[in-house]
Amino acid sequence: MKEGATVAAAGLAAAASCPGVTRVLLSASTPAHWTDALTVTAAPAIPPDTPRTALDVLATPG
Repeated sequence: MKEGATVAAAGLAAAASCPGVTRVLLSASTPAHWTDALTVTAAPAIPPDTPRTALDVLATPG
């Protein structure tokens, strides 16, 4: 995941990078959101350990 990415971009990158996933259904409320989604999904898949690390951080009670 890109440093400084929005939560939405990070989530979309994680979903799109799952092995076997060939399509991700999403909705965007503005043209800028569509552009962000296209940028995220056009990028190379993120390494498998990256989403695990991010989810561990997000799941930590704070």
